[in-house]
Amino acid sequence: MKKYIALALCLIMIVSCFVGCGKKADEEVDLVVWTNKAEGTPAYDVTVEMIEKFEESRGVNLEVQHYGSDLGTILGTALESGERVDVFALGSQQQLAANIKYTMDITNYVTESDVLDRAYPICMDIIMDQSENDAEYHAIPTTSSFNSFWYNKAAFEAAGITENPTTIEEFEAVCDALVAAGYNPIAQDAGYIISLFGALVERYVGEATATELTLNGGFAENENFIAACDKILEWVDKGYFDPDSPSEWPASQNKIGLTEENVMVYCGAWVSGEIEEMTGAELEWGCFKFPELPGGPGTYGTSVSCTCNCINVNCENPDLAWDYLYYMCTGEVDKAITDADVYLVDDRTQEALPRFADAREIMESTETNMNYAGGLHSNADIKTSMNDTVIGLYTGKYADGLAAAQAFDALLK
Repeated sequence: MKKYIALALCLIMIVSCFVGCGKKADEEVDLVVWTNKAEGTPAYDVTVEMIEKFEESRGVNLEVQHYGSDLGTILGTALESGERVDVFALGSQQQLAANIKYTMDITNYVTESDVLDRAYPICMDIIMDQSENDAEYHAIPTTSSFNSFWYNKAAFEAAGITENPTTIEEFEAVCDALVAAGYNPIAQDAGYIISLFGALVERYVGEATATELTLNGGFAENENFIAACDKILEWVDKGYFDPDSPSEWPASQNKIGLTEENVMVYCGAWVSGEIEEMTGAELEWGCFKFPELPGGPGTYGTSVSCTCNCINVNCENPDLAWDYLYYMCTGEVDKAITDADVYLVDDRTQEALPRFADAREIMESTETNMNYAGGLHSNADIKTSMNDTVIGLYTGKYADGLAAAQAFDALLK
């Protein structure tokens, strides 16, 4: 009997060992990879499939963890503690800047490859800007997002609009034509309402001034800021916005797909796919950057955000890690992501999806990256109250631009 008990205990120990270890022991793992893909999404499915192909083709063993959007909050602690993470994803250039000391300088790998020919120049510039000396690459981009006006091309055609506007005056002519044709030109949900207002403010005062005002006040002393507020009030009076806006997300933007009475939304590059997924609509999409103000102090840039992959500065197998980075950011993987209609990939040698045709041109031509909301999100202490003040501007709380500017100043008192 004792012999059987001993045998049973031995089997339990063996089973426990397998359950605890899961994959091969750490010393047998070639790379530890953390991604920001969320289970149940098309991006996750593509990533899992492509990683399996990478392992098979290279004869290597990767230990992979998928953390979704939670990765940004747990990564810093893991890296600080010295936990082994050979390759990791970052959701934006801001996350790259925050973790730059943990990332390997991969400039030699980048310049000896064709990444610079494949990636959008603006994305590579943004990544280089995060290094301490602005002269090194510590990541390569995977996918991009940028703010622009996304619109239903069928509505533009019905209203007789044949070209995308490039100036504020041309944009107003587009809106007037849409109103005359019975449309609400612009959808507005409260969650991203400051992005449109911030872009307009950037055109009128410039990003540096917008940042300075947000940090130190003086809105009511700046005539250009007051003019930007007055312009929003003018657009409200002309019926350029969905009359129910700003709605709770995603009510207003969903009308673009559900009823097609709303035509445009100023948002990130994901929004077209988001609307189609939520409404079931299949639309032909166009997009254009926020129009410029001729002679104004602002740029003709837009807010670009780059997701990217990095190699840990302590990685003991950097050549394999680079092979993984390059594989996951180019060619076969980007084609699979494109075919799954997931994101705008950063390998511009891939054929773009029809809904990203205009987006590809924007990414090719953008030379200046603008901070989100044109600098109006520079003061973390007033982000929420500023958003509420912007909503008040759209909903008639202030009699004119000066009154609105005074309300912005009050946020800093």
